Amino acid sequence: MHTVGSYVAVLALFSLAGATTARAADQLPNETLFQSADKSITILGGVGYTWLKGNEVVYDDNANRVSQLIWKTQAPVATLGAKADFADHWTVSANAVIGFSGQSEMKDYDWLEPFSPGRGDDDWSDRSIHPDTDLNRYINLDVALGRNFAFNDTTTVNLHGGFKYTDVKWSAYGGSYVYSFNGFRDDIGTFPDGERGISFEQRYPTLFIGAEATTQIDDWSLSGLLRGGFAVNASDTDHHWMRDLRFEDEYDTNPFVSVGASARYQWNERTSFFLAGNFDKYFRKTGDTTLYDIPSGARGAKYKDSAGMDFVSTTISVGAKVSF
Repeated sequence: MHTVGSYVAVLALFSLAGATTARAADQLPNETLFQSADKSITILGGVGYTWLKGNEVVYDDNANRVSQLIWKTQAPVATLGAKADFADHWTVSANAVIGFSGQSEMKDYDWLEPFSPGRGDDDWSDRSIHPDTDLNRYINLDVALGRNFAFNDTTTVNLHGGFKYTDVKWSAYGGSYVYSFNGFRDDIGTFPDGERGISFEQRYPTLFIGAEATTQIDDWSLSGLLRGGFAVNASDTDHHWMRDLRFEDEYDTNPFVSVGASARYQWNERTSFFLAGNFDKYFRKTGDTTLYDIPSGARGAKYKDSAGMDFVSTTISVGAKVSF
């Protein structure tokens, strides 16, 4: 695997870029926003709401989509964060978004021969719907090292790079189905209420670089954030409980992008209140699947380029920041 090498290469490139930009920024005439060389620490806490969507896709040997599970959630979240500003304009930041319960649903589609008339979204041969779906966990963490540069008297840009980890897991229970058994969509029924059918977990360890611009307007601060990178060795786990099968999928790299914005009002010298929004997207890539028997743990066949996954989250939050 090339995980360590990728980490070192990205961080080395970022450090070189930061050093080059720092030399250029030191020549700017209006670098006046940082009057003190003292370290300052900001702590934030808030609450919000998130919308999550994860796709789980299965491909055949000809790269045709033969199955897709669509997991959706809307749920409350808690947001936590900390940022330290050091001398010479360097910063270290960490953030966490944690989801709780909420409302979830899963839909499972299959395109199986000879019943599926085509490969389009409406050409499915089998479908099950699971409104009784739980969000087992949603954890979104990041840590970044950056440096502030003055753009003018009121605006700064923080260039940074770091590591992000996203983990989301769902479990689906009960539900209804329409299957093609002897003919096209001829078998209609329901699963027992409360019977666990499928659990699905996605994991994205991610390297990123980014920029955040902040401008001050009287007691208000407005910020915009853009980040990009890739998940390294992302993975997912799919438990099909009624079939006693576990599918482990592994991916090389999944491209990642994040866009955010916030408005902050300075209440007093140390305390401010904020409204923030953030959009994260992990793009779909194909990976390899290994099959396991759940009761015995025995390893089965491995299928190359047979799996795909992607993930999107949109979060809005409000809260307070306190500086020390």
